Amino acid sequence: MQDPALHNLLEKARAGDEKARDDLLQSHRAYIAEVAAAYCGRRLYWQNDDELSVSLLAFNEAIDTFNPSAGKDFLHYARLVIKNRLIDYYRKEARHRHLSLEGLPGDEEGLPHWEAATAWRRYQEEDLARERAEEMLSFDQVLRNFSLSLHLLERACPKHRDTREMLVQAACVLAREQDMLAYVKRYKQLPLQDLSRATRLSRKVLKRGRAYILALTLILTLPEFTHLRSLLSLPPPAACSAGPTDTSITPARSSRGGEPR
Repeated sequence: MQDPALHNLLEKARAGDEKARDDLLQSHRAYIAEVAAAYCGRRLYWQNDDELSVSLLAFNEAIDTFNPSAGKDFLHYARLVIKNRLIDYYRKEARHRHLSLEGLPGDEEGLPHWEAATAWRRYQEEDLARERAEEMLSFDQVLRNFSLSLHLLERACPKHRDTREMLVQAACVLAREQDMLAYVKRYKQLPLQDLSRATRLSRKVLKRGRAYILALTLILTLPEFTHLRSLLSLPPPAACSAGPTDTSITPARSSRGGEPR
């Protein structure tokens, strides 16, 4: 839960109270320095390091752009804004130093090759991490339209590999069948009868895997979730839109028979 004193200062600052804004900035200088130092991987000094000035401006920006109705923690949001602005700062610095995207040639200002390469590699890693974090936040918002969340999805993930594979195949079937996909978009539910007929999986299995199938279908059909598709080793959207005519799935059964695991 957000600190009431912080919440009060934040509301006043967003309403135009400059004293509240200044109090908020001053009281969080240590936090700003901590976030910046963690990103830069070294100790920073207010009188010498531009990164702290960039971070202070980013924190001020976070005050104005924060959306209280989104239910997010302000300091977590401010941390993301600071990191994004530091990435932008290093990107501009890299351009200023003529760092190549390909091989990072010698620097006219005397920057060693290894240091330039390390700085660029770090920027690329941070940029990728930022993209992944933003994608996860976006995915969480989409899930909420289906009364789901990342936390619920984590709990719903099947423990057995054969079950996961069956549900991935079911999601692929759902993603390429336009009538069933339209049903999902309209009612935020699985078309159990049609999907059961198409996959030959029982309604019980499909109901039990509802959250997982819906989440996978969203990842498969929404092109912006590229990192999630890669993380889960899922095919691209185009691969699901044109599959074989026979969409049935052979359920994997345990050695004792009965429902698939």
